Amino acid sequence: EALRETIAAQLEDILPALYEDNLVTDTYAPDARQSGMRALGNAALALLSRSDGGTLAQQQYDAADNMTQQLAALANLIRAGRGESALKAFEAQWRDDRLVMDKWFGLQVIEADPEDAHEVAANLTKHPDFNWKNPNRFRAVFGSLAMHHAGFHHASGEGYKLLADWLITLDPVNPQTTARMCSVFQTWKRYDADRQSLIRAHLQRIKGKPKLSRDTDEMVSRILG
Repeated sequence: EALRETIAAQLEDILPALYEDNLVTDTYAPDARQSGMRALGNAALALLSRSDGGTLAQQQYDAADNMTQQLAALANLIRAGRGESALKAFEAQWRDDRLVMDKWFGLQVIEADPEDAHEVAANLTKHPDFNWKNPNRFRAVFGSLAMHHAGFHHASGEGYKLLADWLITLDPVNPQTTARMCSVFQTWKRYDADRQSLIRAHLQRIKGKPKLSRDTDEMVSRILG
């Protein structure tokens, strides 16, 4: 984060022009030229949003005619703490497309402040469209939590507890997805002693569940060594 802040400050003079030069005004086309312009423009937007509090991101969201630009703007708005209206608008527009809604669920977790990531994930499990029996939806929330390293590995251990609770719930219904999701703990020995202790306790809690599936038992046993 410090590095990104430094880059944003150092490039402050050229970022607005870089963003403007890479605005795609032609009709959307999934070709290399437009894709490259969108990627560079959105990289500039991410840095600009650190200084303008998401003002430009809101403009991009409102003007976007494609999901790529919407999602890039939405990510910056969430990060800036002003994503509520755009999240509602995106949900209203895409609620009937399950794959797009998976992105909506995941983005909120991956862009959450590390202090809040586990709570954001927990709240999303209460959303009417969170179907924990759907592997894609489950991974959208909890795969994103696991990829949010500062949030998942928060010193409180709440991220570990939340995921372990849900893996215990999921195992009788979908042992294959449960076993695959347990693999997010396999690097546990790379962390400090306190985090190792927390992860080990939750892995042992999963392993100790009565009638644990063979898939999950094998995965957890292998991780624990």
